[in-house]
Amino acid sequence: MYDTFCNDLAPVLGVVGWVILGIKIAVPIILIVVGMIDLAKAVTQNDEKEVKKAQQLLVKKAISAALVFLVATIVGVIMMIVNGKQYQDCTTCLNTPWSCKVDNKI
Repeated sequence: MYDTFCNDLAPVLGVVGWVILGIKIAVPIILIVVGMIDLAKAVTQNDEKEVKKAQQLLVKKAISAALVFLVATIVGVIMMIVNGKQYQDCTTCLNTPWSCKVDNKI
């Protein structure tokens, strides 16, 4: 039953896996780049208050970027622990979408 369930959902899980991978890569990069731009603007204004505020904001964005990356990984690990071997094909498609195998048995 589990094999057919995961096999039937493999194409969908593969797409979801690619979306999660894109989010894990793009969101941290965007957050850090935007934070660096804000810090650069504050530095060019020569206002120490603005620089301090921009530094704090950059640190918060860096922490947020790390959390975005780690949350998806932690959820994947928890799924592997809770589900065990039953849904291994499902978690493989989510965690490594490039190695998602679709078995076309009818």
